[in-house]
Amino acid sequence: MKTKLHTLSISPLILIFSTFLKGKKKEYTNFFVNKKRRLKQKEILEVYSKDCTFYKNIHLFFDKQSPIYDKAFINFDIDISQIPEEKSFMFDFYKVINIYHAMSMLSAKVPNENIEIALSFEKSRLNNSQINNLLRYSLLAFASRKVDKFYFDEELLKDEKSSLAYKTMIEYINNSTIINFTNAKSLYVLTCKKGKNTFDIIWSSKDDIELTEFNKVYDKYGKLLTKDIKITNSPIYAFHK
Repeated sequence: MKTKLHTLSISPLILIFSTFLKGKKKEYTNFFVNKKRRLKQKEILEVYSKDCTFYKNIHLFFDKQSPIYDKAFINFDIDISQIPEEKSFMFDFYKVINIYHAMSMLSAKVPNENIEIALSFEKSRLNNSQINNLLRYSLLAFASRKVDKFYFDEELLKDEKSSLAYKTMIEYINNSTIINFTNAKSLYVLTCKKGKNTFDIIWSSKDDIELTEFNKVYDKYGKLLTKDIKITNSPIYAFHK
């Protein structure tokens, strides 16, 4: 009963902090990690989140009997058929990342600045829609600037297309610098710089939108697009002129 009351009392503060705390990471080196690795000689707070739940895990960050942790590690077990931008009780995947980051920052038990996360789902051959979802889950974690490492077991990808799309995304954004991230209704734009190139990763969670005034645009597999280019639920890579 005491734990439930404490969770209830601290929840509003967590939600406020999750809205106003800004992510500080800009430059990423080896953000994507294949499979989960244990941090040697580190005390890790490991949290399991099924379908992006968080409320039942609040007490883990504020348990007075727990040790001091070096890092909070959130394992998101998701339904890959569900889009990450879909709100469940007002919270989508991006918002839930912000909430876990806020809990970590507010907790006296986790002094580290950013969380680490893992993404997992039931093994299967992914259809085109599910491939798009996987990319967008990954991109939203990257764009939050609140995640140090993103763990994903690539053996979950049982077909060539999903593997190619995931590896193409990593090739574009690993070791890049985040310039900006914006979301207006269903439109999402993540602007990155890598070397001398500045590019946008763009997608829509709902309606198709026409794309104009870009230099070169590539689809999620790294194929150059030359005509009838639209912003859809499939992320594209649009290079600035």
